[in-house]
Amino acid sequence: MNPSIRIGRQHQLFLDDYLIASCEGVTRRVCPVAKHPANPVIRPTESWEPRGYITYGSVIYDAEERIYKAWCHSVVGAPTLENLPKLPGGGVFHFVSDDGIAWRKRLSNAVPVDGKPSHIVSLWSPNWPVEERAPFHEIFGAFKDEREPDPARRYKLGFLYLKFNYYGPGEHPRHPGQLRGLGVAFSPDGIHWEALENPVTLATSDGATHWFRDPVTGRFVMYGRGRHFSPEFLAKYEQDPRFANNAGRAVRRAESPDFLHWEPEDGQIVLSADTEDGPGDDIYGMNVFPYEGVYIGLVQVFHHYEERAWLEIQLAVSRDSIDFERLSDRTPFIPVGGIGAWDRFNNSLATNPPHRAGDELRFYYGGRNYVHGGACKALDNGKEQGILPLAGVGVGSIKADRFCGMEASFATGILRTKPLLLDGRRLHINAEAPFGRVGVALLRPDGTEIAGTVVQEMDGIDLPLEMDLSGLEGQPVSIEFRIANARLFSFWVE
Repeated sequence: MNPSIRIGRQHQLFLDDYLIASCEGVTRRVCPVAKHPANPVIRPTESWEPRGYITYGSVIYDAEERIYKAWCHSVVGAPTLENLPKLPGGGVFHFVSDDGIAWRKRLSNAVPVDGKPSHIVSLWSPNWPVEERAPFHEIFGAFKDEREPDPARRYKLGFLYLKFNYYGPGEHPRHPGQLRGLGVAFSPDGIHWEALENPVTLATSDGATHWFRDPVTGRFVMYGRGRHFSPEFLAKYEQDPRFANNAGRAVRRAESPDFLHWEPEDGQIVLSADTEDGPGDDIYGMNVFPYEGVYIGLVQVFHHYEERAWLEIQLAVSRDSIDFERLSDRTPFIPVGGIGAWDRFNNSLATNPPHRAGDELRFYYGGRNYVHGGACKALDNGKEQGILPLAGVGVGSIKADRFCGMEASFATGILRTKPLLLDGRRLHINAEAPFGRVGVALLRPDGTEIAGTVVQEMDGIDLPLEMDLSGLEGQPVSIEFRIANARLFSFWVE
């Protein structure tokens, strides 16, 4: 007999079947973010600025200074004015906000424009030859490291190190004459950055890299872009003419104790397209963050076809940060916009976890109104129609825990958990049932009911149930949820 699973204050989500013993008449459904009406919340406002910013970067909340900070990458061509300094890789731009919605440029004299302060940060290495093109290509993200004892290294930044005319050890196998890897820079203030001369690892050499510090191990975990086709994917699609556009991008994982030394040396492939994807679909990147005892992956999927090309964000989950399971219906979590939208074709991810704002989780992402990728021949592309391209940073939100819901219509669905040990006196649920109900029953191992209650015509992220769990300590029980015209998102015990 399988041992019981101990449940306490940590919220139990339904992103996978880990806790589920049986499920009848219940469907797991992804809950896409609600996009903020002010989107894009970061966009160009001056004539000398680039045509857009994206979150090849990060958005953090600095608790010490009580302010939001963002580092963004510029895209969509260069400014027309000659007074903007030539910036490696398009440059890094710094913004701040009091509420995470209304943003302003953080001006400094690090890189003045026309003799005036600008929001361009200074990123350079004294060991980079001035006569050569700087090996900075694009920012991967930045953060403030509260554990760092050296004030000069309080802020850390990762970027795509890209050196041309290189023919030595580590030369990129798919980009001859290039050295590609993870570049690292440090800063005391988030504005003035000094980069290391060389990349610290080649495990991520194709771009789209994200990381987090694992609260369990204390180590940095990085997810970069690699290349991989599973045998099953090849067997299904290799003869399909649409497969020709698929570059086989996949997610590669590495770990580090200090952000400088990464292992394994070449990384480990942890996610690639599967047979539920299409022949032109590959995995462009994945941002991972710990959440209530699991690791949630925001998966950037590139749908690359001649008739249409777009990048959207889907969901994945892992119990160990290595083996990921994508949510089966593949509904986008951050979808591209429709006609007239600023984020019509290309959504990218910031390197940071979501921010809690009241009852909501906020996700920052970059969006663009033009097609990414050379294989698309469709006329539905503003760039080809002479419409000025635009890119910006948007925010989408969900209520806490509501990444996906277990839902059923009026014909009541039944979800029963595996045997649990409940550490607490009261059961709580996160449910949406304003016009329905969620019945909850505690069952003994033989299936007989110990206690039960009903939540009806209520919608809340924390609904304490009128059941006293005292006296059940050490006794295995299953919870049966009876869902009618409602959604159940999570549960826990206090």
